[in-house]
Amino acid sequence: ACGSIGAIQQGRLIHNQIIQSGLELDVAVGTTLVDMYAKCGDLEQARKLFESLPNQDVVSWGAMIAGYALHGHGLLALELFQKMQLGGIEPNGAI
Repeated sequence: ACGSIGAIQQGRLIHNQIIQSGLELDVAVGTTLVDMYAKCGDLEQARKLFESLPNQDVVSWGAMIAGYALHGHGLLALELFQKMQLGGIEPNGAI
């Protein structure tokens, strides 16, 4: 998943710079961070970020679902997929 331990460290540095700069976490930047944390196996941080997004689109849902699936949490992935659909978000080519 994550190419090296350095990748997640770089991602955390970038995340901290975003926080320190006071930039509001929009859905595009937030989804990118969710994807990075999820791919690197930090599913707890990925989920925290996902939940903190002002709104979640199909791409952000897909990033979180894929992270769970990638790391062997198929049941959580399916539960989140169902939650996405119950919230009115329909899957498309992104999921």
